[in-house]
Amino acid sequence: MSFFRNTNSKLNEAPGASGAPDVQTKPLALGKNGSTGQIKVDLAYRLGSLTVVAGWSTAGVELGLRAAGRVLQVRRQAVPRPDVATHFNLPSGADLGFVLVAESAGDDAVTLCWREHGQAETVSQPLVLETQPKWRDGMQAPLGSALALLCAAFRPHTDEWKDLVAQLPSSTTPCENARAFLEGASACAQTEEGVAWGWLVHTPGTQVWLEDDAGHTYPLDKAFRRYRQDVYDAVGHEFGHADREAGFVLRLPGLKPGSRLRLKALSEAGVHLLSETSCGTLPADPVAAARLLFNVYCPLSEMHRRVGLVDEPVLAPLIQYRQDMWDELPVQVKRLGAAVERPLVSLIIPLYGRTDFVEHQLIEFAQDAWLQSHAEIIYVVDDPKLVEPFAAQAEALFRLYRLPFTWVWGSVNRGFSGANNLGARQARGEHLLFLNSDAFPQAPGWLESLLAVLQSRPDVGAVAPRLVFGDGAIQHAGMRFMRRDELGVWVNHHPCMGLDPALDPAQELTIVPAVTGACLALRRTDFDRVGGWDTGYLVGDFEDSDLCLKLREAGLNVAYLPSVQLTHLERQSFKLLGQDDLRTRVVIYNAVRHQNRWRHLIEAEATAA
Repeated sequence: MSFFRNTNSKLNEAPGASGAPDVQTKPLALGKNGSTGQIKVDLAYRLGSLTVVAGWSTAGVELGLRAAGRVLQVRRQAVPRPDVATHFNLPSGADLGFVLVAESAGDDAVTLCWREHGQAETVSQPLVLETQPKWRDGMQAPLGSALALLCAAFRPHTDEWKDLVAQLPSSTTPCENARAFLEGASACAQTEEGVAWGWLVHTPGTQVWLEDDAGHTYPLDKAFRRYRQDVYDAVGHEFGHADREAGFVLRLPGLKPGSRLRLKALSEAGVHLLSETSCGTLPADPVAAARLLFNVYCPLSEMHRRVGLVDEPVLAPLIQYRQDMWDELPVQVKRLGAAVERPLVSLIIPLYGRTDFVEHQLIEFAQDAWLQSHAEIIYVVDDPKLVEPFAAQAEALFRLYRLPFTWVWGSVNRGFSGANNLGARQARGEHLLFLNSDAFPQAPGWLESLLAVLQSRPDVGAVAPRLVFGDGAIQHAGMRFMRRDELGVWVNHHPCMGLDPALDPAQELTIVPAVTGACLALRRTDFDRVGGWDTGYLVGDFEDSDLCLKLREAGLNVAYLPSVQLTHLERQSFKLLGQDDLRTRVVIYNAVRHQNRWRHLIEAEATAA
């Protein structure tokens, strides 16, 4: 490999002048009757700003390129040409081939130039440059391993780049420019969304990519990267430095379970296989898939960066895939007793994990004459394990309390938002009251008071009461948004949590940024106008503030009514997730989705506060 820089030489013939030798049509004999040797250009391309010339020479001359009267700075690579050695009966073809690569302007004519011993420089006729070459059989002989040089002429992962890479030889030598290891990969058969993780260090400018059996290639520039101390300690000395963010997790759209995934790198020697693994199966259930993804370690402080790059693009199609089936599933509706003929309000109460709280609610409802005259009660069973036992339990409770209610089963777990939407589809009331199964009124008249706000205040789109813990301390008195800098997200914050209700600064109806979905009332028309509950969150978190922000986006206020108070045991079903770390990662996942949708309102509220 060399650089041809002699810009002061005199020419035998000017570029393009009559009589300049043609080196493309046939070999050109050098010296007297070819005594010095011969030279031939086999391929000549203009690829973007690059000029690429490949051929052979038995003369041992130094070659260069000229354009617009100047010598170009050329990168030259020797290529073995055993075909030429055989034709001329030479002992070796190791250095007979050449590939010249140079930057040149698109309109300039390009010529080959060389100097024989003791002679002035010679310049060929202008070369005929192909601008859209077709990579075909036979190219590897004239280009050899120099094909790798041409990859810089194409945007990686385009069809042209893939065609070129497919022509490159596979190198059996270790790659000097990159080290890597694939620690695992998984893909979902239903959505063909996959993810791979591992570590990678490489010198700047080295092309590295993932490739599957189907020929799909995946760049790593869109991967989530993080610091890996173990990688730094293990291979940092080999490069003089190691990438500070050697660890990666990468989303792989189009990947299928069982595929063989290969991590490759490009050098002048060809394509190197750095690491490979077989792709496992990512569950179709979003929660199970999230467990697998979240087990791929990431510090909690960096999880918010990964969610947008990897986790949400992989999990969101799974969530949508699950929801696309809901409309095709049968819905079981069981009505117990004669419900109010024209209810003013429908109470919608999802059940997940447990049903023992239902009787406690019915005891309170049965003591509220206004509720019995104006409301319908709808329990939405959202857990397949509860369907059979609750069917018997519901019959027994109705016989005991003689309070009409309906229960609904939608054939599958739909999550908090999905269960609420299913209940709303069955509701007949002008207003909707969404209530958790572990929330209990403390006195009759609570529902009437909440609806009075909606009836007297057309500017209010949703209203919620005060909620207290079992010990009487405030749990909910309206919500605000709080920045958790250590996690990189905005979260829902209950500013009065833990206070004695006597210390509640709100003594009357108060406009707030958001309220909890544990007890929330709104008009049916407004609910339909904003599209109901958003079902794109994972497990159950941020759906209530999302609904409030949709109402605010529609020009309505959200209000907190401290004169109404319920007891709430809080997040009983969410605790069924298990370990704290998983719950925290679910919160971060949902917080990222929430703030990406509502950043303008969240930050405006924080600024105003």
